[in-house]
Amino acid sequence: MDLQTPSVLAQLPRPLHAATGQTRIGEVNSLAEGKKRKRYELVVAVDGEAVNIYNVQTPKLVTSYAVSPQSTFSCRPCSVRRKLRNKSIVKRQTYAAITKPEHQIKCFVEEISTGSSAPTISSSGASITDSKSPVNFVGIVPSNTVDESENGSFDILAVQNDGRIRRLSSDLKTQYWSIQHSEIAKTASTHVVQTCFLIDLEDAKKGLFKRRQDLASLALGDLPSTGTDEPSILLLVSHPKDTKTVSMESVHIQIFSVPAKTTTSPGGIEESQRLRHLQTIQLPVPAGLEKVNTNNSFQWNFHSGTAGLHFSFENGFVNFDLSQYSPAVSAQFVLADQFTSVMRISPQCVIGSSDSLIAIYDTQFKSVQRSIAPKDIALGPVSSTNGPTVFISYFAKLGLAVGVKANTLIAFDVTSLHSQPAPSLKRSRDGLLIDAIGRGIGSSASQWDMSKKHRSDDMAPLHLKNAEEAETWQKFTMAIDHASRSQKPDLFDMAVLSYFGASESSKDLPHSHISPESTLFLLSRIFTMKDAAVTDKVSASSSSQLRVALWPAKTCEWLIRIGHLSPDNVEIALRRACKPRILQSFPTGSFIQALIDSDTSLSHVNAVLEGPAVIASDELAFALKFFLGQARMHSGVLEETARLITDGEIATPTQELTRHLEGGAASLKHIFTGLNLSLQTIHAQPLPSVVKSLRSLLSRPELISMVHHLRLSLATGGHTSRFTENPPTPITLDQITPSLSLDVIVDLITAAVDAVGPSGWISALPTDNELENGSDAAVDSASREMELIADMKSEVSAALAGVEEATYLKGILREYLRFARQVVDSSSTTADAVAKIEESAASAPSHLVRCEKLNGADLMVFARPEEGEEGVDGDASGKILPLSLKPWSLDVSRKKVLNSTGEVKTRTSREVGYLRRKAAGKYSFERLVV
Repeated sequence: MDLQTPSVLAQLPRPLHAATGQTRIGEVNSLAEGKKRKRYELVVAVDGEAVNIYNVQTPKLVTSYAVSPQSTFSCRPCSVRRKLRNKSIVKRQTYAAITKPEHQIKCFVEEISTGSSAPTISSSGASITDSKSPVNFVGIVPSNTVDESENGSFDILAVQNDGRIRRLSSDLKTQYWSIQHSEIAKTASTHVVQTCFLIDLEDAKKGLFKRRQDLASLALGDLPSTGTDEPSILLLVSHPKDTKTVSMESVHIQIFSVPAKTTTSPGGIEESQRLRHLQTIQLPVPAGLEKVNTNNSFQWNFHSGTAGLHFSFENGFVNFDLSQYSPAVSAQFVLADQFTSVMRISPQCVIGSSDSLIAIYDTQFKSVQRSIAPKDIALGPVSSTNGPTVFISYFAKLGLAVGVKANTLIAFDVTSLHSQPAPSLKRSRDGLLIDAIGRGIGSSASQWDMSKKHRSDDMAPLHLKNAEEAETWQKFTMAIDHASRSQKPDLFDMAVLSYFGASESSKDLPHSHISPESTLFLLSRIFTMKDAAVTDKVSASSSSQLRVALWPAKTCEWLIRIGHLSPDNVEIALRRACKPRILQSFPTGSFIQALIDSDTSLSHVNAVLEGPAVIASDELAFALKFFLGQARMHSGVLEETARLITDGEIATPTQELTRHLEGGAASLKHIFTGLNLSLQTIHAQPLPSVVKSLRSLLSRPELISMVHHLRLSLATGGHTSRFTENPPTPITLDQITPSLSLDVIVDLITAAVDAVGPSGWISALPTDNELENGSDAAVDSASREMELIADMKSEVSAALAGVEEATYLKGILREYLRFARQVVDSSSTTADAVAKIEESAASAPSHLVRCEKLNGADLMVFARPEEGEEGVDGDASGKILPLSLKPWSLDVSRKKVLNSTGEVKTRTSREVGYLRRKAAGKYSFERLVV
């Protein structure tokens, strides 16, 4: 299934200065016993407006803190929510770094007491005067303090762009220290801190330090390996200054240990007691990414569970595994499309947004798992959702990827990424190879493009043997694309004929095997996906976007004849052409509806139904629904016109009937032709699937109409009347063209009765209220439907009697039928056999042979000759069967082929006479004429 349209979480306020203002979004954590836990909330800081907190699980605004109109935030805010032990108070503290009107760190404190509805809100700030460098990170350093106070058991860590790090108390009243570590100072003149990450030591041991126990011991220092006051791990990423591009060789990754508690000493605190340097990491250079543009799309993120440090840029995503002794690139993919945002949602999958696509990518197998077009996202007014989608955070337990589009906070549900829910104690698996087959990023429509290079694995599916054939194919694709863009079916047919024709002078397309890959390319240009919604009630759903872009008559006739124009092939072709976007499954009836919309005369859909292509029973049931509706509508118009003519209300009855019969785009002939073709084609499907499709797509009145049409075909086909009787005359001959065989009629009547079901027939009975109220219309309708079963029983009995009579007659004429079959098989065509019979009949006396027509059947009656006439022996011009019951074949070819050498020679007259004599039957009558 596809990505669903995202849900709206909240409408964010716009920055006061729309041109320069920004919106920054951070996470909200809960703090208990020195452990941080991510909450289902987000804190949003809007320049010049406010700091708001939104709940993601139950979308709502939790709280809001106003700021001055001059306020400008320099980094993402953070928030902590705690429950105080000694008091029944819930305390929330939110921190944000402000550069204007003064350089400071702001704290908003909110306390909610049990039983009190109004919260108490206060604010405080800590000005930064020793450095003008803006703060780019504000985080929380927890400590496992048993006696938790109201001020909190945590401190605030602020990192500035120049590498200066300062530690403040939770109330911002005390600054414990402010240093620029010596390891940072070494590169402070050339590098600037880009981003920071704070990690709990417990999480670092499971991921970052999983193979580096030495670093874990160094981080603990003199503290015991288990116990309280575990330090936090600070990860700093530094870039060179004032560069529009960056190389991974110049990026510095520094890891520090931040103690849980600060110690006071009369002689001052040593640098190692404030920050302990653990390691400086040099990243490897990914293949093909020596330089990366550092624009708005460039972003760093860290996944603590897998120790993956990844950066996203405008063309892709690269993940580094920092748990190794030497960091390695664990995942990398690059696309031609430009991304506005990429976010990791699992060890193997990321979700990315671009101008043309929002998709979930498998970085291991470089495939597209789910996708949706940005134009399909309609969240409200255009002004509120006009802009790129930027991803903010991912909540794994909820399966929500949260992002921002313009000033709208939206959430994508990605729980459908896993087909089966995983157990609660086991992480659901993703990134399976079976899910990536056929969805590779590199396996898009480029498989039909030979313009770059001629690879053998790309040429093999198209049956191209060398570079010359690849060049010819490339010219052909360019001609087809030009014809499709210019909407010229004649050019399309000419290009197909010149490429697939048997020879340059040939005007016919071949009947032999054609590579399916080449015809899929043609189907991808004939059909397309459009956004136009269908409002017709009998049409496919509005989400169906399958349409016929161009209908080249000769090409489509050829594709129908070889059986390649089918719904499955069309879907495969469009899925390949639309990659990397993963199309949603086509609704039932999309293919038939596209053919109907392409030609109102219904000739296109009738041609496809008459072809050999396999069509699913659901599609055929949809076609039945459409044709039944059209037939009922036209029949109603004709009945009303006939009534007006009979009543004398129409002065020109002939012109009026002509107008109603030919005024519509689709005539009754085309409608009933499509109806009968649909019935013939759906009969080839297994009857259980036919019953299921009819029950799901056709209503009860439509099923009854289908039964009546089949009954009419049963009667007019001569199945319920004797051969000497005149069958009932149909309303129009178009209703029984093409004719339906007896097995088709009987099986589909049975399927229609089963589709209505016992409950459907029971519901036809009039209720007690209708009987009491005397609703004659309802009673008459119910009685007619109940009599329908009895009528069908009698008709089926009559058809069975006819089958029995035909079987008995076939037994009498068995020898004649066997001889006639041999005559037809020995002739080159049936027409030749008929010509021979007519020739023999013409040689007989005219009064002995007469032609009659009975109930539409052409009969040739041979009369017995009278005594004295030629043929007195009973041979009416040779119409007595030979004793051997084998037809004579006296035609001997003048050419023969030698079995030994294969040489073609001419037979002599003596050899021809010998073969003719040998071909004469063993038992035969020969007449000597003197």
